[in-house]
Amino acid sequence: MVVATDYREGTVGISMRKFPINRCCPISRERHLRLLTYLPAAVVAAANPTYRPDFAKILGISAEDEFPIVEGPSGFVFSGWLPPDDFLRRLYEDVIDHSRTITETIEYRRALLEFGGAFLQTVEKYSVSSARPLRLLDFGCGYGALTRMLGGRDIKLFGYEPSTERSARASQGGFAVLDSLDKVADVGPFDLVVCTEVLEHVADPRGVLRFIKKHAPSGGLLAITVPQCDPTFIAHSIAVFLRDRLLPRVINPWEHLNYFSARSLRRLLAEEGFEVVNDFGRAKPAYDACLGIGEATSLKSGVRNGLRLIKRALATSQSTELICESA
Repeated sequence: MVVATDYREGTVGISMRKFPINRCCPISRERHLRLLTYLPAAVVAAANPTYRPDFAKILGISAEDEFPIVEGPSGFVFSGWLPPDDFLRRLYEDVIDHSRTITETIEYRRALLEFGGAFLQTVEKYSVSSARPLRLLDFGCGYGALTRMLGGRDIKLFGYEPSTERSARASQGGFAVLDSLDKVADVGPFDLVVCTEVLEHVADPRGVLRFIKKHAPSGGLLAITVPQCDPTFIAHSIAVFLRDRLLPRVINPWEHLNYFSARSLRRLLAEEGFEVVNDFGRAKPAYDACLGIGEATSLKSGVRNGLRLIKRALATSQSTELICESA
């Protein structure tokens, strides 16, 4: 078996052709895995416009090195090679050009506002009134864009972000940013937790949910999102890669260690004691339709309104944009 690159004592490491499978399934802990494909580093980087051109040198790898994508017996798909901490530090701090991330784009911030608004509506519906401000933890707050949107007189904000660059930028938002789980535990408990686009990045998603539940009381609310990667999407993405050597940005064996479908995410949440109370992603097409429906002043606008209503009626599939209550 090929041995992984040695990152000890700051060494750059020796290039290899194929990196080994060194993980069991992060959801079921099963070890009998099926290899789906190997992804070359150059193709992974080409799909990520925020990566610096010298990514391979920074990471201590070759652009020709290949990284495994595997599937467990239960059908869960994940990155078969778990990068060491030093590799991840180089990736998140040095390879990514933080001036080119999507967090400040209009499209991204609009999506955050919509999800944040849905979360606050759910907070109004489910939270017990309190004389004190509700305590909100944004677990994996990144640059703090969503965190800042959720703050106010009746919500006190805390962020958790282990990335040095991201936490430094988030700290400019006027709320406390904690850089370790021990500090989060010392500050808790929390009435509300936000965990958006995090579980796909971590080695142990089940462990993250258990940590959140430990520090959120029964009845607390969790807003959680992950990229939707159902089996059809995974199969199509691999087929396109094998044919054209192209990848969607979401398929990234270094950053995205886990690929959740709506079904696998709900199953994991239920197993860890979280009940879905609002499937925002499922309702979003209806929300979009209602925003655009106005008085039909012409045949064209009448048809447009009708199509929006049809879109709303067809919005029945489950999503990976969920708001949950802790049991």
